[in-house]
Amino acid sequence: MITTAQQTARRLVRQRPFELVRPPKQLYINPYIGRPYVQFYGYAVPHDWLVRFAEKECPEMLPERDDRLYEHDAAVRAYELISAQYGFQLQEFRFCFNPKDGSVPPLWFEAFTAKYFRNGDDEIRATRIDEALVLVLCSELDDSFKERPTQGQVDVMTELVGQPPQWWVGCGVSDYD
Repeated sequence: MITTAQQTARRLVRQRPFELVRPPKQLYINPYIGRPYVQFYGYAVPHDWLVRFAEKECPEMLPERDDRLYEHDAAVRAYELISAQYGFQLQEFRFCFNPKDGSVPPLWFEAFTAKYFRNGDDEIRATRIDEALVLVLCSELDDSFKERPTQGQVDVMTELVGQPPQWWVGCGVSDYD
């Protein structure tokens, strides 16, 4: 027979955040906020994947297909449904750099800032930057890292999304909000 202490211990093990090692801090400082670019742990999910998920799982919650905000609303509904169905609050979606080899080229930091703030020369602003929409489980920042989901929740999300999570470098200026 299982005692109350054993049941409590099992429940605590299930509730413990998954094991994860933080990546080294980014060396590049965002010149507009004076801090390194934030790194996020999560899944790259194409916008159309979110729309299809919402269409399949909660079509009754979506506006008419010809509504100008249909795709935006569908992505938001997918995010909300995933959070509700799988029992944990997803951190958010973030746009992150998506380099082919996993290492963000230094020029991308400068080019993103130039494009976002519409400054810098035309050649830098013309630099192609690959981005991914990332469904965030946690970030490297202390509060977020402490609130990461359990291993069981990560396993369920990985099965749903069809790929494992990874670390991504955020390209937003509001990543510290």
